[in-house]
Amino acid sequence: MSVIRFDCKTNQEWRAERAHSIGASSVGILIGENHFTTPMELAQRMRAELGGEFDYTQTLPMMRGHAYEQGVADLFEWQTGHQVIKSSSAEYLLRRDDIPFMHASPDRTYWIDENGTKHGKNAEFNKGILECKTTRRPIDPDDLPLSWIFQLQVQMGISGYRQGFIAWDVLTNPDGFGYQFFEYSEEIFSAAVEVCREFWQNCILGGKDPEPVNARDIIRKYPSHITGKTITASQDTIALLSELKELKATKKELETEIDEMTDKVKAMFTDEEAMIDMDGHVLATYKASAGRKTVDSKKLQSDYPEIYEEVLKQSAGSRTLSIK
Repeated sequence: MSVIRFDCKTNQEWRAERAHSIGASSVGILIGENHFTTPMELAQRMRAELGGEFDYTQTLPMMRGHAYEQGVADLFEWQTGHQVIKSSSAEYLLRRDDIPFMHASPDRTYWIDENGTKHGKNAEFNKGILECKTTRRPIDPDDLPLSWIFQLQVQMGISGYRQGFIAWDVLTNPDGFGYQFFEYSEEIFSAAVEVCREFWQNCILGGKDPEPVNARDIIRKYPSHITGKTITASQDTIALLSELKELKATKKELETEIDEMTDKVKAMFTDEEAMIDMDGHVLATYKASAGRKTVDSKKLQSDYPEIYEEVLKQSAGSRTLSIK
């Protein structure tokens, strides 16, 4: 077994190389521990990227995660005394020749022993992996997200490094920085390899979609219904539908009550901007918003039908659940 390193000059080059294998960060998706992406969405994206179709859109959370990596690494270095290796911030991938369908791309590496070897091939034995995380949700150091743990273990299993840290910073908490040490677990890594092997063979090379796990997946796989086709509900499903129906009725009653109370408060205003208490504290405001310009689509269709047809955009359909 040997480890092959792929150095990439740009993020686009890194993403193109990444398309040929499953990354350590995707393992959390495959074990059901990622709430943002499903296995079906991952499979469809990976197959598209293998075919050369890339979406290079960067969302704000993605940009924040990448931009804040260095800050988390700096805090880790300050808190632990471990020196983070500056060159490890480069864009690169690692693969093992015996499991080429997986890759690792560590956020950073660090020197385990400051007095240890730092040059030559033996220096690799003095390195550990640092995974940097930023989040807005509270983090319990004794109960870290499984997706984080699997990601670090896969990074270690592929790279050959045998220790690492997960460091995180909770952006909503001024004291939200923390870190946790981990040693390599062959058991966790082997389990991850088998999950990835099956996914790669069946869903990427085989073109089979994983089973739907939420409503987004259902819409992807079944965007429309077949008229007259039915499904028989189990007793548990009937109970679930009954409970859902009751909750929706309660919600409607609450929304009606909220609307009535809101109207009562609005009726107390004339042209005032705010309502205050006896001590001058603001209790509520009733401000006018700026008007907005819209296109009169009916007039456009009537008076300029050719332009209307040219700018008309067909959106994807949707499916609506109605409880009877």
